[in-house]
Amino acid sequence: MSKILLAEVDDNVTILVSTLLAARGHTVETRSDGKEAIELIRSQPFDLMIVGDQLSDIDGIGLIVKIRAVNSQIPLVFISKTWREAAVYKRLTQDFKVSLVIHRPLKAGLFGAQIDSLFASSEKSIQSHVEHEEAIINTLQGNYLKVLPERFAKIEAAITQSKGNPDDAASLLEAIRLAHNLKGTAASCGFGVLGESASSLEKALDAIKDNNLTHNETAWEEIDLIANLVKGNAQSLTGDPVAQVDKRAFATIETLEEMNAPIPPPESAVPYEPQDNFDTYDDSSSVRVMVFSSDVMPAHKRIGNKDTGIPVQVIVSQTHEDALAKAGKLSLDAVLIDIDVTQPAPALNLARELRSLPGYETLPVAFLSTSQQQKYIEDSTHAGASLMLEKPLQTDIFNDAIEYLVNARQGGRPRILIVDDDDDFVKIVSTALGQEGMLVRQLADPTGLLQLIQEFHPDLVLLDVTVPILSGYDVCRMIRTAAHFQDLPILFLTGQTGLETRLAAFEAGGDDYLPKPIARVELLTRVKVRLERARMLKERSNKDVLTGLLNRRAFMEQLNDMSEESKRNGLIFSLALIDVDHFKKINDQYGHLAGDRVLASFGQLLKKRFRVEDFRGRWGGEEFMVAFRHIQKETAYGALHRALEELRAMQFNGDHDESFGITFSAGLVSYPDDGNDIEVLIRKADERLYQAKKNGRNCLVAKEKLEA
Repeated sequence: MSKILLAEVDDNVTILVSTLLAARGHTVETRSDGKEAIELIRSQPFDLMIVGDQLSDIDGIGLIVKIRAVNSQIPLVFISKTWREAAVYKRLTQDFKVSLVIHRPLKAGLFGAQIDSLFASSEKSIQSHVEHEEAIINTLQGNYLKVLPERFAKIEAAITQSKGNPDDAASLLEAIRLAHNLKGTAASCGFGVLGESASSLEKALDAIKDNNLTHNETAWEEIDLIANLVKGNAQSLTGDPVAQVDKRAFATIETLEEMNAPIPPPESAVPYEPQDNFDTYDDSSSVRVMVFSSDVMPAHKRIGNKDTGIPVQVIVSQTHEDALAKAGKLSLDAVLIDIDVTQPAPALNLARELRSLPGYETLPVAFLSTSQQQKYIEDSTHAGASLMLEKPLQTDIFNDAIEYLVNARQGGRPRILIVDDDDDFVKIVSTALGQEGMLVRQLADPTGLLQLIQEFHPDLVLLDVTVPILSGYDVCRMIRTAAHFQDLPILFLTGQTGLETRLAAFEAGGDDYLPKPIARVELLTRVKVRLERARMLKERSNKDVLTGLLNRRAFMEQLNDMSEESKRNGLIFSLALIDVDHFKKINDQYGHLAGDRVLASFGQLLKKRFRVEDFRGRWGGEEFMVAFRHIQKETAYGALHRALEELRAMQFNGDHDESFGITFSAGLVSYPDDGNDIEVLIRKADERLYQAKKNGRNCLVAKEKLEA
């Protein structure tokens, strides 16, 4: 039967599970130490790994993260002692490919049947997975073969221009660049013979450049011979390209006999279908925008945004239930909601519900409306809308709005920036990353890199060593000179893997490097590991553990950045200093655990309300701060007052199940009306908070006197 590794510190669970599985004919190895379990996974093949809630040196979820860093294929089952938030289950099943989550106490018969079902469906699941992967690769290969004659024609033209004009260094560099691109892309598509011949052409052209042989006829004769070989290899692909595919380029495509470990089965055993019913092969890395409108619109419309370089998929929904269902099924990047100003409540409630779904706390929202009245602007700001767009909506305004919303979002789908001028190669990488739910953007000219990073907020950069104008190493050094980007993960892409190249990558500030041609499984594994490490580091350094909001240091960094931006561009912003009323009394009367629940719940309320470009932080103790980017104080006042009304309606339980409610007081200031300096603004906000407390608490003060 199957070989299973069980990692669990609880002896009772270990005995129960191992006995049950052994009775069903499985071989079970047990470990209570996480390090030992990882070493065992590295040294021995297993058909399944079962991870308990706690081990002697690490918790179960932490072990799963480490396991995926060393083995991306082994199916995983997680046994949890407690029920967790939906976001945790989503990360386990989607990001870390956990096949099954089971909760204690275990029911022996059901548990055994669930484990058996994983193995029963494995062959069918493997075949489905292989067919899906092959469909993706066949599409990529077909698209590449269509443009291959054009790509080679450009190489021939560059060689002819350089040979006829020996002093034209630019033409020779262009020929080298095009040969380099052909080498990497062809090999990554699986056309190994073509890739190797293109590599020979690149080296021969490099030799002409390095040895000043541009006037040497013999050297050019050799170039012509190699170029003809490349051309012949390219033309032969039009006959039977499948026969020339080098399967090593696709590490996840293996026959059943070749596989060392089974691929984790999907949640159901049905054949694979794209979840959103579009052709995910071509633009799976595109921006997904839901438009909620009662007007008739073409469903699943694609809009190519030439300014951002990212295609946009428009997903239309016309009912409340359908919108929530699609949001739960897809990974949305923004939503536009048509709001009826005569009955705004349904649209406002939909925005709040979407922002309350797991993973959507930072979902950018815009409203489509025929009215721009102040009351609706305050309502929409409270519900999380970044924009109020007037109907009818023009295409150019729509594109600008989408770019603004996507750039405003931090969090959500991982964002990958690829700095590479080889469009064909970028398409291959984008497809692979997009299939894993990542949002990908390309930059061919690195001169505008820093500005793009500030706008796009990438979570990771893939950087080709050979890019136009600057070398990849110089581009990396340029990124590292900016204080904000020193922790941004950078992975080099290079066709050269010698010691000198690797050292140069790390000396320039790179975190890792990927050799071209890129094996799909290696690309995904290295990118995911770097993303997870960066996410954990960022959360540990920037987030308040109890509330999930920014800590004081991180909040001040963002506030200073926003202040500098506002001064440069003549923009405004508003600031609110908030204090939970009578918090000491809550701790004394209802218990410190109840006090912690109050702070955590209030932090979640602030997180789910207001716009994604606004930021919230725990200032200290029971004090919080919210910065409203580029909106006037009156709008911030109205939005915050609606949050106060929400909090008034909430009920909390004490440590002995007593029921109680809470309120807050706040002082609001705005730049530049109340001051041009951060310290001045914070001091005035504190003074107005003090005034709110003097006036009986449970209120907001935006001027020297109490606002009604």
